[in-house]
Amino acid sequence: MATLIVNVQLFLLIAVVWILQTQIIYPIERTLLDPSWVEVASTLFLPAGFKVIVAVIMGWMAAPAILLSTIFGMWLHTDDLLFSIQFSIESTVSLYIPVLLTRFLKGGDQGVDKTKESISLFRTAVVVTVLAAMLNAFFSTVLYGNSAPLGIWLRFLIGDLLGTITVVGLVVLFRQSIYLWIAKRLAG
Repeated sequence: MATLIVNVQLFLLIAVVWILQTQIIYPIERTLLDPSWVEVASTLFLPAGFKVIVAVIMGWMAAPAILLSTIFGMWLHTDDLLFSIQFSIESTVSLYIPVLLTRFLKGGDQGVDKTKESISLFRTAVVVTVLAAMLNAFFSTVLYGNSAPLGIWLRFLIGDLLGTITVVGLVVLFRQSIYLWIAKRLAG
């Protein structure tokens, strides 16, 4: 039951970030940058940062919230539910491949990461972000072929990295409160 409650709360948190992204950040980017550049991928993609941090800290436990919030967010962005579902599955798989790889390399623990070292969290988040962005771009190119824009990997990488660095900065500032929040939810 605790996992369900945590997933609902994570869904709501990431959904709010998607609303912020679609209603504030995208319009600002379209005004300040070439609209064709940000049409496919944002230059500051905060949902990626939140998804990476949540996946790195919570592992598989957060996968349902990440998948469902990405469907919601992509649907807000595209108004195409089928595409949103396809992209969300691709995006979630792209995220969890490097998460599982980094956890395996750290010793194989697949539960909640209790490491409270900021530098470890930052390094892991950056590695996961780079690999996930590359995998996401690769899978997009494979699935959508020539309709995927040229250089999409760079667009995914820039937006995801800047979003993750922004979110990691916030997490490092508030990490003690975040770990206490997670511990309380999982305990009861």
